[in-house]
Amino acid sequence: MKKIVLISILAGLILILLSCWIVANYCGKKNEGVLSASEVEEFRSRKAFFSDFTKREEGGNVWMDSDKAKVSVKIPKDWIIYEGSFSAFSIVSKDFVPFRTDVDTPFPSKGCGIDFNVQIDKKVEGYKNFTKETLDNPDYFKGNEEDKKGKVGQFDALFFTAENKAASGRAIFVQIPNDNYTYKINSYLFGEDKERCEKEFDQFLNSLVLK
Repeated sequence: MKKIVLISILAGLILILLSCWIVANYCGKKNEGVLSASEVEEFRSRKAFFSDFTKREEGGNVWMDSDKAKVSVKIPKDWIIYEGSFSAFSIVSKDFVPFRTDVDTPFPSKGCGIDFNVQIDKKVEGYKNFTKETLDNPDYFKGNEEDKKGKVGQFDALFFTAENKAASGRAIFVQIPNDNYTYKINSYLFGEDKERCEKEFDQFLNSLVLK
């Protein structure tokens, strides 16, 4: 059963990669005969992009708000926000040092990093949110040590943990379904600060405001 979630995660990554490629190559170009404006718009409607978020400062806190994604995200104090290649946005702590400098996914050797994505499904007759269906299936979790059903605020959430013994750490992938929206948040608990980063990640998740 855990293969189903792995397939879902891989499919999401492929969608993100394809989104980035299409936007980079076509969204700013005209009359090249590859994709029509309506086709690009349809594809863009299926996920949230960095440009769909607005930075807001209030009461000493920084938020990223999106009407399209129906979410407000509280950013941990002094963390840096940037547009990720594989995320709507990524955030890293001010002491973040990347494990590799040739990729912008926030894998840390020091400090903390989080990726934030939103999948927006088109509602058609008979539509069902895949993540919600998984969460509602108790048989899925029997004998499954990597996938857990949990809560983020009032919402049910699917937690998938990928251990990497060679790197002495793990990545946590969280999916939160809400109607035809699925919020996908990844934390990479590697490097010397992974215990601190796990606490930061829990606080980050609990600060989400889904509309």
